[in-house]
Amino acid sequence: MNLDLIDTHAHLNFPHYRDDLDGVIKRSIENGVRKIVCVSSSLKDSIKAIEIAKKYPGLVYAAVGIHPHQTDFQEKLSPEEQIKELKELAKNNQVVAIGECGLDFSPAPPTEKDRSEKEQIFLFKKQIEIALALDLPILVHARKALPQVLEILHSFKDKPSGIFHCYSGGKSDIKKVEGLGFYFGLDGNLTYDLGLQNVVKEIPLEKILLETDCPFLSP
Repeated sequence: MNLDLIDTHAHLNFPHYRDDLDGVIKRSIENGVRKIVCVSSSLKDSIKAIEIAKKYPGLVYAAVGIHPHQTDFQEKLSPEEQIKELKELAKNNQVVAIGECGLDFSPAPPTEKDRSEKEQIFLFKKQIEIALALDLPILVHARKALPQVLEILHSFKDKPSGIFHCYSGGKSDIKKVEGLGFYFGLDGNLTYDLGLQNVVKEIPLEKILLETDCPFLSP
């Protein structure tokens, strides 16, 4: 049986694909992938995502956003200036979502830098505001911070919609996420994480979306 697949969270704008992007796209199509959302972690990534979406129209779509950890070590703009720039990028007709954005209270890996909780919360709230203003979904990154993320989402009178990227909450959180109208993004780690497999059984099938988070989380 042939399946038409959609990758709802891929980082084709990352340096890993700089020298083989055409090949990656070709192999994706050959294996049934029909749509790819190219997700961003910084302003630099966001600009690149839009460029890639323009290069592969009808196949790749851009999501622009600022990750809770700082992923661009060369970024010199203040959080306020970054939001101003992001707001303009989000108006591009190649953009279909805001993200990835959210909160991450775990220690940053070597390829990222920690932001303060205050700065993360500011950036997350402002990106929600951009999404609501432009009627775009958000792609939520919530690591070691799910209660705080849910609290922020509930604080908005007009609730955003979107996807909880790489869902890692428990069974008791499923109804909370579903109640906000969000989908659950599931990745390759589901193939070996037995605890996650047990949780996922409780998620309604129609609320599950598949994502690779490439170049990360291979099975």
